[in-house]
Amino acid sequence: MVAQQKVRDCWLAVNLSGLLPGLGQCYAEQWTKGLIAISVFVGLIAYGLWSLLAAEGDTIHAFWMFGAAGIVYLLNLWDAFSTAGRPLQPLGSKQRGNDLWYGVFLSQILPGLGHLYLNRAIAGAVFLVIGVGLAIATNYLPFLLPLSCAVWSIAGYHAYRITPARPGRPHSRSAKMLVVIVVGGLLLRLSVGSLPLWVDQAVMQCIVPSESMVPTLQVNDRIFVDRDDLYSPKLGDIVVFTAPGKAIEIVEAEPNSLFVKRIIGLPGQEVAVRAGQVWINKILLPKDYVEAQMSYDWGPELVPPNAYFVLGDNRNASADSHVWGFLPKENLVGEAYKIYWPPERVRSLKNH
Repeated sequence: MVAQQKVRDCWLAVNLSGLLPGLGQCYAEQWTKGLIAISVFVGLIAYGLWSLLAAEGDTIHAFWMFGAAGIVYLLNLWDAFSTAGRPLQPLGSKQRGNDLWYGVFLSQILPGLGHLYLNRAIAGAVFLVIGVGLAIATNYLPFLLPLSCAVWSIAGYHAYRITPARPGRPHSRSAKMLVVIVVGGLLLRLSVGSLPLWVDQAVMQCIVPSESMVPTLQVNDRIFVDRDDLYSPKLGDIVVFTAPGKAIEIVEAEPNSLFVKRIIGLPGQEVAVRAGQVWINKILLPKDYVEAQMSYDWGPELVPPNAYFVLGDNRNASADSHVWGFLPKENLVGEAYKIYWPPERVRSLKNH
């Protein structure tokens, strides 16, 4: 006797794979396929994030990885439907308003869609307006993110509860799965929605506005700046900082202007510029980053505690420490560690 294959609910499988590609296949007891899908998807996302944010990563590779992850996600939803055991049918041939997990799935796409499928137009319109409205408002008021995510999850839960139960299949049989999907969907949306905020707290994005760091940085290069609070600058680091008071006065910079320069002198070091070159503690700067010799003399002066001497690589066209003095430590934003755009300029700035 041949064992009969267990038939699973295809739309429940799709809901599970919507949380994480491969979960729907695991639900259908296709463990190998499910675990491979999970590994591939997570691997693509992880490598994409590394390629985007790491100094050595290639931004273009990140876009390819995220695109591939999106394709895997969509194909996995389709595969989860067919893997679960019910034949794939056009949605129009299904009995309207009588599929428990299809309404939930529609609510995961957009709050209110599941209610429209269930012929609950008023409830659907309410969830749609509130859900979309909160999602838009979250772009301007990030503290609304948890409320926005909660509305989307509540819409799926409500769609499940108002779907008529099938004969012999009460809703209580799948209550545990409902908890997984509602809670999992809430956590997923919170994580994805919070990701830009987490990244922004750790990494600042800046656009180079001038030629003061040529040839290392070109005008309109987009750079990542590490916001590490424990960062301790080293000789040669490229740093971003807010304009010191003297710079605001001398070069008429805006109070919140950001400058990008290179660390040349550390606290306690003696810095001098003479004969077109930089001298640190009376020793010639072992590695310089310029193409033309400096046309001015400066110093010697001792860098005070909690301050730095910074210069632009385009030394003769840079408003830097030789113009407005030492950079206070409290003005530092962080180290510029990567050019992430344009594509032909992507590179690490560490040790550059």
